[in-house]
Amino acid sequence: MLSWVRYHFEHLRRWREYAEKICSSIKSLGLEAEVYVIGGVAEDRITVLSDIDILIVVENIDPSTKKKLAIDIMEKAIDSYGLPWDAPIELHIIDRNDMKTYFRLSKTIKIC
Repeated sequence: MLSWVRYHFEHLRRWREYAEKICSSIKSLGLEAEVYVIGGVAEDRITVLSDIDILIVVENIDPSTKKKLAIDIMEKAIDSYGLPWDAPIELHIIDRNDMKTYFRLSKTIKIC
């Protein structure tokens, strides 16, 4: 039997594959965005409590639509691109004006 810890680390090991599925989802939804992996995964400090933080930078975003957009992106990635439904991904959708703050606080890896 596979332990939860091993199972979780297997997801984390596939972070680049999962991030690319998010990129494909974003593109198929017609959204113009830059996508980065940030946080512990980008900084190579993965622990059992880690998730895959994906930063999505868009030109202008109404804060009230961020949650709906995140759901649409995840649903498309799962349904169309085979992202596992239990992948430990956290989406951070921000406006381009807020990008510098994230870049100052964390290492980033550009995906698309």
